[in-house]
Amino acid sequence: MAGDDGLPSLGRVKLTDLIPSEGLPSDSYKLSVSTLSQSFAQYSAAVIQFPAADAALLRSSLDSARLYFQQREAYPSADMIHTNDSREWCKTSGYYADPQLWQETYDYRPGLTPIEPSNAMELPPGGLPDIFGLLGKAARGILDAMSYCLNLRSSPFTEILDNVPLRSREVSSSVLSVCCHARPSFHGAQHHNLTTQDDGQLMMFHDHDHQVDKSLISVVKSDKAGLHVRDFHGRWFLVDGDLGPQEAVVYPGLALYQATAGYVNPALHRTEINNIPGNMYGRCSLVFKLMPKSMTCLSCSEMRAAGHGVEAQFQIPVPVDDFMQRSHPTDQLFNRNTFQSFSFPTAQDGRQYFSICMQHFLIPVLVLEKAIK
Repeated sequence: MAGDDGLPSLGRVKLTDLIPSEGLPSDSYKLSVSTLSQSFAQYSAAVIQFPAADAALLRSSLDSARLYFQQREAYPSADMIHTNDSREWCKTSGYYADPQLWQETYDYRPGLTPIEPSNAMELPPGGLPDIFGLLGKAARGILDAMSYCLNLRSSPFTEILDNVPLRSREVSSSVLSVCCHARPSFHGAQHHNLTTQDDGQLMMFHDHDHQVDKSLISVVKSDKAGLHVRDFHGRWFLVDGDLGPQEAVVYPGLALYQATAGYVNPALHRTEINNIPGNMYGRCSLVFKLMPKSMTCLSCSEMRAAGHGVEAQFQIPVPVDDFMQRSHPTDQLFNRNTFQSFSFPTAQDGRQYFSICMQHFLIPVLVLEKAIK
């Protein structure tokens, strides 16, 4: 997948190695941040490894999701059919279905209690508060690691993130979406595209297959492989084909792209569904999206303070609520095919944040790796 430079495959990082400590950064921290940043630059995604003790929580949450969706009706009522209404981005909670994507979702948003259309309280999948806390902490750690890579001050995004813990009557902006793709007993629209991969394999995707999260960071754990992300060469590849029980996929979203003046590109992703219909449960996923608060602004002031160049389109702060309701055509955000491979540029390029990371990390990392060998 990769060229001669950079990572030969998707980067894998232990979450425990991304925990910062007082004083100078450890070699393991610098190596992990370097791997994470390179993987984001080349593949728009990375794999994070949770402590082994968290594998049981991840597995039980996916088991609970399968049971939850299996007992749902084949034909959801009209008030449960939702398309992507950007005006409701910070208010979704409970069950809804999108037949066009052949997808069902249960959104867990702390501070909101979902109510069924019949005014009865809905019984959610099990373990949601625990998995929300686990994935949320991981997402914040990854965001801080990217801040270190960009030479920003510690926790530069605190002002736009939810309080930890939430204060009285606060509603979480971040959301945990428990998703089920292509449940055979769910009668969705089932419009699909057939795509031939580089190896000649025929793959099936939804008609609306190019998706970009509007999050800062997204963390995804699925019970079956099928998540494809586009790399900086413009090629699609499977990112969750060989995940261990305590591993998950992480990728940046549009809000981080805006907050970093375009230095961190968002991931384009799509879900493969051709190997699912034979399974009685479909494909279940836990998707945590670290979101900015609605009443704040996405500003590039931290980037300017760190000495990064900020182009005109990022100069004016953007209210988060406006940003979330605005459409963002992916072909206008960036052109992946123009990316160069890892190098030591003579001048900073505002789109190639990974070159900056390489200047900060590559030489000490190579020295460290040689010492280890």
